Amino acid sequence: MRASIRAALLGALSSSVVVTSAMAGSLTTDINGVRVELRSAPETPDTDRKTAYTVRLVDSAGKPVTDARVTLTGRMADGMSAATALRRAAEPGVYRGEVLFTMEGPWDLTVRVVRPTGRVEIPLREEVARRK
Repeated sequence: MRASIRAALLGALSSSVVVTSAMAGSLTTDINGVRVELRSAPETPDTDRKTAYTVRLVDSAGKPVTDARVTLTGRMADGMSAATALRRAAEPGVYRGEVLFTMEGPWDLTVRVVRPTGRVEIPLREEVARRK
């Protein structure tokens, strides 16, 4: 896996923000008693082909988190944007969605997890390649 997803700390006010780094296609972090596991397929996104994102949420007791709303938003420096809701999958605690990147280059992504107990935002960097 190549390193192209990176998270950066932005600050924490009413929401929690995570700082970590990960290899392309994956990110695992713990915040506020919840383990967040993010996977993308393909591992390195490219233009004009959908990239599937899967988020798995597990609480500190190892139980799936099923009361979340999960979204993925992205923005490029020129203002290009993308957003998708990650829907609950058949497996408890798993959420899935797809993004179609139409431009190559660096994308700043945010995974937002909203629960009755609060909100968590995880900023990421995704490098999108031109489709060959």
